[in-house]
Amino acid sequence: MDTLRVFVAIELPDDVKRVVADAIDSLRRARIDNLRLVRPEGVHLTLKFLGDIGVDRVPVVKDAMAQAVAAFSSKRRSDNAPNAPFCLTLGTTGVFPNANRARVLWVGVDGDMPALRSLQVQVEDALIAAGFSATQQQRFNPHLTVGRMHHRASRADRQFATDTLSALQLPTTRIIAVNGISLMRSTLLPGGAKYDRIAHADL
Repeated sequence: MDTLRVFVAIELPDDVKRVVADAIDSLRRARIDNLRLVRPEGVHLTLKFLGDIGVDRVPVVKDAMAQAVAAFSSKRRSDNAPNAPFCLTLGTTGVFPNANRARVLWVGVDGDMPALRSLQVQVEDALIAAGFSATQQQRFNPHLTVGRMHHRASRADRQFATDTLSALQLPTTRIIAVNGISLMRSTLLPGGAKYDRIAHADL
């Protein structure tokens, strides 16, 4: 059976992608050993990673996404919250899990975090109800991945990457207006993953 590697995410507007692209370019110019940078055009905010699924499961995911946004909108109305879109901005930078063992370099997000966390919970719950596995991590940590350290990277490599990232000054005035969620396909290529939208559900 044919499979697709997929995830549910919030896509970013072009002006925010340009800011993140500048950050990625700064990391590239620093010539950090054993750091693989992501393609700037593919930067996104992941809500739920599903991994490899059968093509026949795509309609199931699309239905779950529709249920998730409906539940999210209903909760917003019951909480007397403003209608969609809700807004996010770029936040601080950081690494997972820590500077000495940095594996993932990221840019965080700020703004209407209660709405973002509520949306992620609705997506998670709808996909679990549809038969998909629960996310392993205990807590949702929203972020935009900009790079990954190779497993052979030294502690010095990881610390240099962390220090270079933390020194970046990113503008926090760019608005990410969240008006929907997207089902994205990930294709692994020699130069890094390529992402394509399969489906979209409006809030």
